[in-house]
Order: sequence, then structure tokens, then C-alpha cells
Amino acid sequence: MSVQTQLDPQGAVYPWYQRNALAAGLNPCVAIGGFIAAWVVYFAIVALVPTVQGFSTAARAVLATTGWVMVIWITDALPKSISGLMIPVMLSISGALPNPADAFSGFSSNEAYLCLGAFILAGVMQVTGVDKRIALSILARVKPKVPNLLSGFFLAHAVSALFVPATVARAGMYLPIVQGVNRLMGETPEEKRVRKALAMAGIGFGAVFAAPIFLTGHMCNVIMANLLNTKANAGISWGGWFWLHCPMLGMFPLMWWWVVRHFKLAGMDIAGGTAKIKQENETLGPVNAVEKMVLACFSFAVLLWATGDYHKIQTGIVTLIAVSSVFIPGLLPLDWKKVQQKTIWGTWLLLAGALCLVTAFSKTGLDKFLAARMVDWVPDWGWLGALLFVMITIQILRLGIISNVGAVTLMAPIVFAMAPLLKLNSVAFTLAVLNVDTYAMILPMEVTACLVAYASDEFSFREFMQAGTPLTLLAIVYIAFVMVPWWAFNGYPMWQP
Repeated sequence: MSVQTQLDPQGAVYPWYQRNALAAGLNPCVAIGGFIAAWVVYFAIVALVPTVQGFSTAARAVLATTGWVMVIWITDALPKSISGLMIPVMLSISGALPNPADAFSGFSSNEAYLCLGAFILAGVMQVTGVDKRIALSILARVKPKVPNLLSGFFLAHAVSALFVPATVARAGMYLPIVQGVNRLMGETPEEKRVRKALAMAGIGFGAVFAAPIFLTGHMCNVIMANLLNTKANAGISWGGWFWLHCPMLGMFPLMWWWVVRHFKLAGMDIAGGTAKIKQENETLGPVNAVEKMVLACFSFAVLLWATGDYHKIQTGIVTLIAVSSVFIPGLLPLDWKKVQQKTIWGTWLLLAGALCLVTAFSKTGLDKFLAARMVDWVPDWGWLGALLFVMITIQILRLGIISNVGAVTLMAPIVFAMAPLLKLNSVAFTLAVLNVDTYAMILPMEVTACLVAYASDEFSFREFMQAGTPLTLLAIVYIAFVMVPWWAFNGYPMWQP
């Protein structure tokens, strides 16, 4: 078969650049068109947007870089890792942050190295099979009822959030497990409902539910903590983040209740599903010495993260110490080449680049300029009305951003700067508004973990919207009426600047 026939059965000849894009697994029209559009947006902002008081040429360069990278993220014109590397390059050569130390500040931050170490530890756990053992051990203990299995998936996601520090990685980890269970079911209307529910909740919703609880459980958490620690001197450690967000566990029964109700799962059996999970768990055999040592090293890291307020060692340093300990010669039979293949380097590069962009917003004053413009939209409805208005408005604006990390990167410095203008507490307001974005589940592509669930082909776009939109609204209400009082109790009252 010729190359031409492989590319187009009807015999059309693609130009060389389209053939290369296809060979790279890209949609040529979207990727190439998106790359061109990104540069059009960049130069249009530089050429057409005038500077005014409070909006300097450096701030305009940051805005142009933001426009460029948002188009890149939406169209997947470049790999996320390359876009993360390009952000500081664009900030430097555009004059936004001419000092390379400022432009690349995200790559040297404590939060970046906390995540890098956590990603490597996650790679170690995947190579040794510890991650799969933990997940299957939890799922194998549930009763053979659909609601019980659903609870098992949510619980397994919550535990996995400790050692798999990215929602998309957790979704990818549970995708084959859910698909294995779904293959045991037939095509009756009831069984189809079960498959849809397990695909949405067992892969996507579960990963999202667990995301806000641990600092390392979601990249957006790291962006928020970095901003609050540098701008508000909040001093939020790994343990501090957990304490501020542990009541988010209350979202579990609410999400579980909604999924069971929406898909009418009450009382339904899952014939053979739990048996298959138990069988897979049994094939792993007893916990071996290597797995015990990996669990011990990881537990050591978690202990140091949780006690950071006492030993005062930065979490990034602690994590790198834990990573180094598993590679002590002779301690474990670990092959670094295998571990590095399982480490999500691309996500780390994206995160570090996003942190650079957040720094640029602050250093050029773009955050305060845009915040002042957005505050003009907010009606005078008191602190609760203002909070709810901003939460809902940002979720509407958020629909066009196909990246959870991208949305938080864009909005974090603006939301933080809005708080004092609205006479609200900067820490509580930022956490409240941006934590809602973790539950941005109106469209499946708003959170990559839900996009992984969508790839299972078990449900349609419309079916996801019907199940996901109420969860986003539920998260808004829960954060406003449960989390806001909790943060006030811990010294961050929303109504006091």
C-alpha cells in the first residue's frame, strides 16, 4: 500500500506539512491552523492594543503571550510540555520579563520541585505496581452492588490522590480498570446506564472529587498555593493545604448521591464485576519486600510533607530527599530508565511554565489592571452575592478554555487582585473562586480527566453535560456555604479584606 493510499483512500495528495502532522498524530487543520492563529493573536495584541495608565508595554507583552499560549492549548498546536517551555522564552524575548531569572522563575520555585519529586515517586510506584495494588485492594472489598462499586472508585481515587499527583494520570490509571468491568456487561438499557455511570464517575468525576484535598493532588492547587504564598505570605504548606481543604471530602456523598440518582443505580447488581476485580487483585500475590520498601519511602515523604510546619524544610526539598532515598544503591531493584518513562515530565514542564506566567501577571501589574476592569461587572449584592456572581461568571467564561491548568493560570492572579477591590479576603476569595474550577464539568474537555473518561466511548457529549453541569453548580453552593465558613474559622473570613 502506498503512502498516498494510507493517508487518503480516495487518492488525494497531502502537502508535506500535512503528512508530517498526520505522522505526528495531529489533526493537520486544527494543529497547523491553531499555530498560525496563535501568532496572529499575539501580534494583533502587540500591534493593536494601546497602552494606558496601569497597562504598560510589558503588561501588553504578557497579555499577548497569554493569548498566544491559550490558543496553543485550545488547539493542541504544540505539545503541552513545549508550550510550558515556550512561556518563559516568550516572556523574555518580548520584553515582558527581560531578566531570565524572572522569566524562568516558575522552574526554580519550591512548588515546581515538590511536583517534580512527586511525579518521580509516582513513576516508582507504577514501575513496582504499588499504585495498581492499592487501587485493586480497595475495590476488591466492596459489595457486588453498583452504588457500592461506585463508592469504591471514589475512595480509591481519594487514596490515589496521595501518590498520583495529577488528575489526568489518575484518570488514565483507572481507565483500564473501569473498562474491564464494563466489558462484563451487556446491552440492556440498565446495563448501559451502569457503563455510563462507571465511565463518567469511576474515571472522571472520581479524579476530580479527590483533586482539591491534597496539595499534590492537582496542578491547579500548586498554582494557587504558589500565588498565595508569594503574594499574600500565606505560608500554606502541604499539611496546611490539607487542613484548609479536608472538608471537601463532604463532596463525596453529594457526588455519589447525584450519580446514583441521575443514572437510577439504586439497588442494581453488577454481576461478575467485583469478582473480576478480586481476581485481578489476587493475581498480584502477596505484598513483596520491594513494594513494602516503596510504601515506606512514600509514607516517609507524606510524613515530612504533613509536618513541614515543624521541621521547616521546604516541601520541594523534602520530596527530592524522598526520591533520592529510593535510589540508594542496593536498596531497591529500580531501573531509572523505566522510572523516567513513567514520569510525567510534560505535565511538569507545563506546570513550571504556568507558574512563570502567573509571576509575569504580578510583576507587570497586568493582574491589577484586568481585575479593576472585571470588578466593574460585579453588582453590589454584598460579599456573598459578589462571590456567587464571580464564581458563576468565571465558569461561563471558562467554557472556551480547554485546560484546567490553563484556566487557573489565567484567572489566578486576576482573581487574587479582585479581592481587595471588592473588599474581600484575598486568600478565601481566591480559594473559593478557583477551587470551583476543579469541578468545571459542564463540558467533558474542561478537565482533562473527564476527557479521558469521554474517550471510553460509553457516553455522549450531551449525556456528560446532563450529569456534569449539576455537579458544577453543587460545587459552587458547597464551597460558598461550607468551605467559606471553614476558612473563616481558620483565620480567613471572606468578609474581611
